[in-house]
Amino acid sequence: MATGYLDNFYARLGIPTTATQEEVRSAFHAAARKFHPDVNQDSKAPEIFLQIQEAYETLSNPAKRIEYDQLLPQDIRSPQNILVNAIYSRESLTVMDHSQLLYVLLNIMAAPEVAERIPSRQPLNVCVVIDTSNSMSGERLDSVKDTALNVIKSLKPQDILSVVTFSDYANVIIPGTRNQSLNILEARISQINASGGTEIYKGLEAGYNEIIQNLRPNYQNHLILITDGRTYGDEPDCLELARTAALNQVTIHALGIGDEWNDEFMEALTSKTGGSSEFAESPYAIKQFLNQKFGRLQNTFAYNLSLQYTTPDNVRLRYAFRISPDSNSIPVEDSLILLGDIPKDHSLTVILEFEVGSARLQREDYILLDGTLDMVMPTAIVPNISSRLTFSRRLEENPVPVPPPRILVESLSRLSMYRLQEMARRDIKEGNIGKATSRLKNLATQLLSSGEKRLAETVMLELDQIRTTRHIGPEAAKRIKYGTRALLLDSIDEGPQP
Repeated sequence: MATGYLDNFYARLGIPTTATQEEVRSAFHAAARKFHPDVNQDSKAPEIFLQIQEAYETLSNPAKRIEYDQLLPQDIRSPQNILVNAIYSRESLTVMDHSQLLYVLLNIMAAPEVAERIPSRQPLNVCVVIDTSNSMSGERLDSVKDTALNVIKSLKPQDILSVVTFSDYANVIIPGTRNQSLNILEARISQINASGGTEIYKGLEAGYNEIIQNLRPNYQNHLILITDGRTYGDEPDCLELARTAALNQVTIHALGIGDEWNDEFMEALTSKTGGSSEFAESPYAIKQFLNQKFGRLQNTFAYNLSLQYTTPDNVRLRYAFRISPDSNSIPVEDSLILLGDIPKDHSLTVILEFEVGSARLQREDYILLDGTLDMVMPTAIVPNISSRLTFSRRLEENPVPVPPPRILVESLSRLSMYRLQEMARRDIKEGNIGKATSRLKNLATQLLSSGEKRLAETVMLELDQIRTTRHIGPEAAKRIKYGTRALLLDSIDEGPQP
């Protein structure tokens, strides 16, 4: 399983709450064979094994299981075929007159036995929108074309693929249709050439129209934007199109090549649809992005997850960040957050930061968030699924301090590095150079202690640049931003998972 830790005994064993006693035993033996300290030398294995053992001892005893089920928090009761686990930084909130922070690591995944039974992936309706302005000529465009040809060969007959190029104008190279001739597709891709300037909205609009013409209730709808430049004057139109795309469950992803593209704009654009932006320093990175993106799209269990929520007057959801499958900041606005997709073989993992104001002892359970989790699960009889999701903690006068779970500590440690570079870039924009350099020094120290020597060196080299020019180099800024962001995905991927 992908959660691996505290609150949910069922999620520890990777089974639904409806599991039979035989399924409980089978899941325990499978997990024990994998994580027993005698066979697994990972430093985290003993802790996980003890948690697996604790879960089994409770769930294998009918009386204890009934008692546990009655105490199981409402937010752990998942929709059918989905496992949800919430890992909190605190066992309880403290009664106090000032505010306190609380973090939740939310994991959502397909029940393993359900994912294994799915014989094939869901069909795709994808448009690749390629910048063909002058700056893309040569190795960059060649790499995009070569990788696009390889991706085309991996598509299934039912998939719908369209390709749009743009510079000063947009051109539909491949209209969105199914089961197209491979020879014709290869010929059209090979004829793509670079010329002109960069007007992203024209490419987005043409690509979006191709997807809309082929909307199907059981298809995944994605637009993949590839560019190496900035667009000027049409950013509001692009963002408005992204809002419209989200309403029609079309997800936008972006790849920025080199150092001239506007990463802040791209992140705002993609995050409005639950997508993400990536950075490619080299032609190899371009190939890696496209191959990974299509691989993930072809390995999706449920998609377009969103959380519509309310919080009490003295509770504020301050920050949200998706760790996996695609790491990205998530805008917190209008009481709605777009979480992304659930892969078949991994979890959708999100960190949420809550600020709780003055809390008085009015009740034992303190609601932090109450909302509705919506998603599309194509394999379900009714694909559009909604489920209630509630976060709550006990409110106590003098709670006994309990160390937070290791996986949450590690994730927050990695997230702190990403947020340091975020705040440093903001400080530089506001002219607070002293604050920015202090944060970057702190970031370099944390990176070195984490074994990230190369990224730490990049940060240290930029410190002199900032003091002299009062700016950070565009390429270095992207290396630091996307380098620290990748560390969050590593914190989930590298840990052992039951």
